[in-house]
Formats: sequence, C-alpha cells, structure tokens
Amino acid sequence: MRLIPTLLLLFTTINFSIASPGEPEDVHARLLQGKRRSVIAYAGENHSFTLDVPYKSAKPSDVPGFITIDKQIIQATLVPADKSLNRKASDPSPEKELLLKYMNYELSYYKKKLRQNYSNLQTEWITLQGRLFLVWYFNMPENYKLVSRQVYVSTLFYDQVMDLNAPVFKADDWGKARAILVRLAGSMKTFDKQLDLQGLQKKL
Repeated sequence: MRLIPTLLLLFTTINFSIASPGEPEDVHARLLQGKRRSVIAYAGENHSFTLDVPYKSAKPSDVPGFITIDKQIIQATLVPADKSLNRKASDPSPEKELLLKYMNYELSYYKKKLRQNYSNLQTEWITLQGRLFLVWYFNMPENYKLVSRQVYVSTLFYDQVMDLNAPVFKADDWGKARAILVRLAGSMKTFDKQLDLQGLQKKL
C-alpha cells in the first residue's frame, strides 16, 4: 500500500545544505540488486562509494529515495559539506566539528522549518575501518503516533557528508535500526573514480 502524500514529508531527510549557495543539492545513493548480493551505491563524477547489504530482504521502498532492509526503511543521502574547515589535518577535531555542524543545522531545520519537536538527543563517535562516523538519534514527541525516533549515521565523503538515516516506528525497534545503519556504514568502500553502476549490478 502506498503511503499517503502527507507522510512523505515526514520520511524525507532534511533538505538543508551546509554549503554555500550554488552548491549542488543533496542526492541519494541507489540500491543495486543482483542474483547473489545487493549493494547501495553512489557514482559521482570523480568519487564513488558502495555499501554492502548483508540482508536477503532488501528492496526499494514505496517512499521515493528510500530502501527497505529487513523491514526497516533507510535512506543514504549525500549533502555538500562545509568547505571552510581543513579536513586534511591529522587532528580529527576539524572532522568532528564539521559533522557536528551538519547535525546541528539539520536539527535546526527540522525544528524551525518543519516545525517538528524532538527530545533526548544523543550522539556517539565510532570508527569503522579507519573512518569516523557520528551516530546521532533523538525521540519524537510522545503524542506523535507515526515515528517514535530518528536514527542517523553520518561521515565525511570527500567534499560531502554521507548520511544514513532510519525512521523508527516502534520504540523497541530503534536498536535494530541503529544496528542496520552501523553495519552498512562499516562496509563502506570508496573509489576515486566514477563507478559504472550498470556494469557493477551485472556482477552482483
């Protein structure tokens, strides 16, 4: 059954860009399904990435831009990052600063523009295969009957932020949603070229 149009706004990630005016808008990675396995992939002009999907039940969602994995709706989005910070520094603090800035602007947009309240914001820093990720999640209002919590896993991808997110419908399912996002994030492979997604899908 297709979701009614009013729900689409609630499931769509925040269309906010930290980048200056004129930067490209956020884009979504695609689910590529093969006979043996599936991956989530993004092919940029100069850089690409893939996320392994170690779940048999993965399919495109009824919600545009979303993917359903093991009955959990997830989304992989790329947003232009703030280029004012030096991400080549060996000290991880600039990277953390950028990811926190991204999170705070997302939350500000969520609260002020979408007029959605949230509570109990929590953050975690995790390193997976040498890559730093910010895991952040918050509760929806108690009287909000559709989504109980939102979970995000964010990292830097060259001059973009790669953001995984999942709306949690039942409070007890948030651990499962977090585990799916973290597992996807831990499988991230990057390429300094534009991937041929059609060719990649034929090999799956």
